Amino acid sequence: MQDILELHEFFVEGGNQNRSHVLLHISEPDVDEKNKGYFFAVCEINNGSLEQIEHLQQMIDDLESGYYETEDEKDSNAFELTLEFINRRGHHVLEYKNALTNCLVGVLRGHDIFFAYHGNPQVMLFYPGKENLEELDVLKDQTNEQPENQLFSAMLQGTINQGDYFYMATPHVTDYFESDRIKKIVSGRSISQTTSHVQKVLEDLKTEMSFGGIFFHFPKPAEVPKTGKLPKTLDQASSASSINELLNKEKNTATILSPSLFSNWKNNWTERRTNQEEKSKRRKNEKQLQDRQQALLESARETNHRVLETKESTLNIILIGIGRALVTGFLGLGRFLKNSGIFLGRSAIALILLITNKDNKRGEVIKTIKNSFYNKIEQLGELPLISKLIMLLVIILALIFAGSLTYLKIKQNTEAKQVAYNNQIQNITDKKNSADASLLYNDENKAFTLLQEAKQIISTLPQKSATEKQQVQKFNSEIDADLMKLRKIVTVKPTMIVDLQKMKTNPQADKLVALDNWLIAYGANDNSLYRVKNDGQQTELKDHTIIPHFYNASTPKEQDLTIFLSGDNTIAEFIKDTNIFKNADIVFPNNNTKIAALFVYSRKLYLVDEFNNQIYKHSMTATGFDKGVAWLKDKTDLKGAVSMALDGDIFILKKDGTIIKLTSGTKQNFDIQGLDPKLDNPLQIWTYNGINNLYILEPTNKRLVVLDKNGKLLKQYTASEWKNPTGMVVDEAKKTAYVLDDNKIYKFSIN
Repeated sequence: MQDILELHEFFVEGGNQNRSHVLLHISEPDVDEKNKGYFFAVCEINNGSLEQIEHLQQMIDDLESGYYETEDEKDSNAFELTLEFINRRGHHVLEYKNALTNCLVGVLRGHDIFFAYHGNPQVMLFYPGKENLEELDVLKDQTNEQPENQLFSAMLQGTINQGDYFYMATPHVTDYFESDRIKKIVSGRSISQTTSHVQKVLEDLKTEMSFGGIFFHFPKPAEVPKTGKLPKTLDQASSASSINELLNKEKNTATILSPSLFSNWKNNWTERRTNQEEKSKRRKNEKQLQDRQQALLESARETNHRVLETKESTLNIILIGIGRALVTGFLGLGRFLKNSGIFLGRSAIALILLITNKDNKRGEVIKTIKNSFYNKIEQLGELPLISKLIMLLVIILALIFAGSLTYLKIKQNTEAKQVAYNNQIQNITDKKNSADASLLYNDENKAFTLLQEAKQIISTLPQKSATEKQQVQKFNSEIDADLMKLRKIVTVKPTMIVDLQKMKTNPQADKLVALDNWLIAYGANDNSLYRVKNDGQQTELKDHTIIPHFYNASTPKEQDLTIFLSGDNTIAEFIKDTNIFKNADIVFPNNNTKIAALFVYSRKLYLVDEFNNQIYKHSMTATGFDKGVAWLKDKTDLKGAVSMALDGDIFILKKDGTIIKLTSGTKQNFDIQGLDPKLDNPLQIWTYNGINNLYILEPTNKRLVVLDKNGKLLKQYTASEWKNPTGMVVDEAKKTAYVLDDNKIYKFSIN
């Protein structure tokens, strides 16, 4: 049984053809060229002119006819050869700088598909996996770095196997149908039902954009109807027919093709770059020779035809007239060149004499120039009145002509600038609308990217007139409002529970830790420790001069003590029951260490050694902590670490704003998603077992950032009262956060 190809396409015409125009083209060969397979094209032009659309339509027609008329060669097939020829004239389509062109053209020969593309069309392959359909973005790894004057810089080829779905569409289809959604629809419906569904959804949008796409599918034998009847085949379309006529009704397409000789798309998918200088060089001389021979032959035929139809006397008259005209022209040109040479020579000599005053000739030269000028004036005065009027008329007409050229040039430049400005305005609007559409599908990352791109375009808009300034202000206001929603910034009104300056003159506390119901403020340059009841009703001041320089601190879940990292990598303990400090013994696995952060979890002390790029885990002893063991198993870079937190996994915050997640000593993938602006010199990260989120304090933008444990932004808190927040404590159970800023402790609610 021969393979069956199901071919279906969809097309929706938008409400504004000037803004978006889609060309969809599918044709099959006649009986004599059946081995050539199907030719197809899916193209979209945004903000294109009618002339550009006509150029692109003609190019598609020429590519189709050239492909079916060209024979394969030893190392290049007919499609590649035709593509090289089309590339020589592709600049006619690309010379419209204010328009955006996305185009894909190709052929399907049996199971083999060859295509080339420009811009960003969507090309997907859905193929059977172990349980469900898998997807492959065919253009994902393509560089698409195309020369400005070359329409197609690469040809790709691959194989469509039985059970595969090959799908291509114009870029704006992805605004409403992501690849994952297409895959789900195809998995549960036939190709005919899928295209009908996509067509119906896009039509119901009633947008200004046009959409188009094509599906190829080779069904497995089990999918073929038992009646043996094939789906309705595609009617053959003329290469010069209008694309709009092809799209007036839905076509179900199928035909019998040869079986595939390949078994795996990924293994058979290759890229073949077209290089005009290398691939055309071997045929260039032959092609030029053929063109010259053809031109000579046509010229000879035309001459013979005219000789037969024209009388000999008429021909002689024409030849004599041409000869006289040539002689007159050459004589006139000779006189002009001679007079010009004499004038330039005399002028050069006069200029040299004026500059050098050789033999005191400068005065004579000046006198000669004056006499020549007066002679011309006299000759002009002696002219008849009619000659003077004619001369005046010529001068006026020359001025009018020069003025007209200048006016037209200025008008063209003005219109070009207006078109470019309108395109920028439309581009901003398109990106904002696409961002709104992405938000409907909860794709916040894509929406954020589109809004940032729109913001960048707004920065390039002119602001010379009041209208232009108002337009920029309007766009900025709208985009900023959308970005604020995506940034999830909440401005709180915090309550100050204590001012440390009332406890001690010139305090220098910059860190905050909690112990039971007390908040402890401390600093590396302050030998006092400030204890404040979390309701602000009670305060205590403790001196720790005997153990100076507290850099970091952590309290275990049991809330019975707080561990401090002090100068020279020593550890101190503050015991809640005795309310005293004491040194804690500790030994490190390496002699030279630089402890950057610590955290107590499950009665174990974890330390980040930035110098040795290692994390140590120490168990408690009667006098402090044991020697500890190396916990990190891979070579994760810990340089720049400023803070760490544990919930079973370890999260390390670095000064550059990155967060490292480690599980069982091995680094895991962790990316911050949706946060804007990015973290800039953050100071502290905190979480714990049973805590839902990650909390990060960043002074630069005066904010407390809340992420889920997959890195997705949940909320950002800021306050106008904050100047440089440097310490935080979060009580997630009570939905309360405390921030130390400028020696003041603030309290506010979190949701």
